[in-house]
Amino acid sequence: MSKRILIVEDERDIRDSLKTILELNDFVVDTAENGQVGLEKAETQKPDLILCDVMMPVLDGFGLLEQLRKNGIETPLIFLTAKAQYNDLRTGMNLGADDYIFKPFKSAELLQSIERRLERKDQLEQHLKKLINSLEQTIILMVGHEFKTPMHGILSFTNLIKQKASELANNEIEDFCSYLESSSNRLQQTFSKIKTYYDLKISGIAPVSDRRNVELTTLVKNICLQVAKEYNRELDLVFTEMDDREVVLSAELFSIALYELVDNAFKFSEKGKKVLVNARFRSNGINIEILDEGNTCKAAELRAHSGVIGQVKRKKIEQQGLGIGLALSLLIIHSQNGQLFFEDIQPNGIKTEVLLNL
Repeated sequence: MSKRILIVEDERDIRDSLKTILELNDFVVDTAENGQVGLEKAETQKPDLILCDVMMPVLDGFGLLEQLRKNGIETPLIFLTAKAQYNDLRTGMNLGADDYIFKPFKSAELLQSIERRLERKDQLEQHLKKLINSLEQTIILMVGHEFKTPMHGILSFTNLIKQKASELANNEIEDFCSYLESSSNRLQQTFSKIKTYYDLKISGIAPVSDRRNVELTTLVKNICLQVAKEYNRELDLVFTEMDDREVVLSAELFSIALYELVDNAFKFSEKGKKVLVNARFRSNGINIEILDEGNTCKAAELRAHSGVIGQVKRKKIEQQGLGIGLALSLLIIHSQNGQLFFEDIQPNGIKTEVLLNL
């Protein structure tokens, strides 16, 4: 199938000449006389590449590129310009331009640049398709049990309530409703984890909109206390060194990662065994350590599972969930320019260490 190219150029002679050159080389060509018309055609015609003049009336090339990126349109764009000033080059590249061609130019130079950008676009699209397919296959394999179990419970208890409503005591109905709520929450958490994992796997970066000032001690303590309470092990949780300064990070995502790591510490240690947590600042970031005294898992096993979806020690410990927690934690930490380490503690236990560069 022929590639579609949009030419945005206010000078008619240049616009027509470019159109002729590209059509002779089997491209489908659309044209626009200014950036505003170009923006509209880019949104409706969905070209594979845009050739764009810089200086134009109504909306110039920089304005067009800025609007495209704000609207989430990542179509490759090559600027055609007679201006060679460094500031103009820097402005265009900062906005996301893919290349510059200076007027006057030869047809061969233009076609070479177009083919190079289209080839790069095709490579990225193929990589993305493979990545999406891999993720979809992994999720399909893993989610069956996790979705069926709570869904079966919801349907079974709903049918029971419908059939026996007049015979059930109030406390029985309350118990059934609590189970339905728990199963629904489990499904919601599963969907949320999958979506977060999927989004980060594709983008590789944490959203800037989530970044805010948070007090490190408060954030860490709240997450740890939440997990300890879920395991009915508040007395096992010990905070050692805690720094109460503020830090700027993607708080919501980091909370998810920290929850999963603390959850592992409780999951793989027995009630009555301590889970120690410390959080402190270092010269160029923060350091968080989670130490447990469990004997059911080794650091090497966590390292092996941190990059893939799959439950650790499934045969020894009956668990809910997809086993997506470690893989999700690693993605989140990497997306915030951080590192995740696991180390065995003698005689028993694992030290989980998070290093975030700020």
